[in-house]
Amino acid sequence: MAGPMRRAVCGPMMILAGALTASVPAWAGIDKVDGPIPVTADSQVYNTAWVPGAVPAVDLAAAGYVEEEYFLHGTADAYRRDPSGTLAVLAKDIPYGTRIIVRRPKDPAKFSGVVHFEPIHPSQGGTSHWVAMSGYMMAHGDIYVAAGLGDDAPSRVISAKGPVPTAQSQVLQWFEPQRYGAIQWPKEDGIRYQVMADIGALLRSDRAENPLRGLKVRRMLVGGWSFTGSVQRTFINEGFHDRARLPNGKPVFDGYLIGISSRWNGGGYIPLNSEEAQTRNDDPRRSLKPIDVPVIEFMSEFEVGTGPGPQTPDSDARVGAHRIYELGAVVHSASMIDGNPPREKRPNFLQLAAKGYPLAGVKGEDALNTCRLPISDVPHGALARAAVENLRQWADKGVAPPHAPLLAWDGDKIRRDATGNPVGGLPVAEFKVPLASYGPYKGTDLPACTPAKGRPIFVRTNLDAATLKARYGSAQAFVRRYDTQVDAMVKQRWLLPEDAAALKAKARRDAEAQFPVH
Repeated sequence: MAGPMRRAVCGPMMILAGALTASVPAWAGIDKVDGPIPVTADSQVYNTAWVPGAVPAVDLAAAGYVEEEYFLHGTADAYRRDPSGTLAVLAKDIPYGTRIIVRRPKDPAKFSGVVHFEPIHPSQGGTSHWVAMSGYMMAHGDIYVAAGLGDDAPSRVISAKGPVPTAQSQVLQWFEPQRYGAIQWPKEDGIRYQVMADIGALLRSDRAENPLRGLKVRRMLVGGWSFTGSVQRTFINEGFHDRARLPNGKPVFDGYLIGISSRWNGGGYIPLNSEEAQTRNDDPRRSLKPIDVPVIEFMSEFEVGTGPGPQTPDSDARVGAHRIYELGAVVHSASMIDGNPPREKRPNFLQLAAKGYPLAGVKGEDALNTCRLPISDVPHGALARAAVENLRQWADKGVAPPHAPLLAWDGDKIRRDATGNPVGGLPVAEFKVPLASYGPYKGTDLPACTPAKGRPIFVRTNLDAATLKARYGSAQAFVRRYDTQVDAMVKQRWLLPEDAAALKAKARRDAEAQFPVH
């Protein structure tokens, strides 16, 4: 039976190369930069890299890195669409205070020239891009910047109900009121797009207060997941990328990784301002606008399965360069972190818990997972790192990334093979040379693994020893086939060599545990 119509098509917002918004300098609304803000025993950076017991807990000093926090103050405008659809100012010169976290090589000579820019998630201040990419970034000598770009309506509603806030700007005040008293974000979150452009422009300027002054920034890549992926889509589609220009006319941002966000999901497009209603999924404004830098969209099976509409096609054009990657058998960000540590082990959650924040009783971006079965360990993080490397090569050297097929459909569901694994999408070794099947739990005895509300949970169900023996003969034969598949993925640029080595080691451990012992 045919599935939903998903052939990639160009949306009505397509523009020609010569029709880009005229190059003008980005807004210059940042009036004051304070920092680096001192760190003491009583005044800590919220969501710092090193929190003992956290997963991951990143030892920046051991890697030759430093962490600095800066407070930014300025004014920005919020925008709306007038009745004719034209972008117009809703409110002008709204004052704000926010922060950025900078993680950079201590020795400036070791800086690669590449900056990774991540908007901080409005729910409890998470930074999934850093959590998944930190090792990759530091191995390359890159700089990472996390930027506070406000809150959102759901986090504000939850914060108002108490007993503690979830909106990230309010969480800062709760966590360390003396340190973060200067962080005053307005109720109008629509200023986030101008603030994003302003921060990017600041980091590439010769202003004396630029935290990166003296460091030659060659490329700045934006990366974000879920809400912070959707922020990028709105930033692009509403013309903010086109307007955010350096004095030489070049773009402030050189590439975008839009993670686990689809235009066909309700949350895949962030409203232009706090008064605007959520746009319909079929609204033409959601169609990805072609711009003069590359964009990679990276979706999990969850975004694809809950939003089966036509996607923007792959393109190598100078204006509209684009790839779409769909990864089966993972749900949103549940499998992004290597080893699938509990979400409550993330650095910011441990910091909050240490001060009495009731994690289990406050709904954040995701509810805490209470399913006792092993959740899908399809290597989401490894594949995402390869996508970032492909974006880097595309933006920096013009090397186009590989193409991947979309996930296949059977009627209104993602097609699965005889083992129970998804068909199509990224070419994952775990599907082609399987030790397990990945997908929703099929039983009814574990309600925590089959939630009635919210996102589903995909679990790993190991193949039994008899099935493995019939399929491969021996653990050694499985390992040879798995290694061959992983080596092909490295050659085709779906995996980085360091991640391939880690996956091979894990496959050996799994095979040793699962194959029959004679």
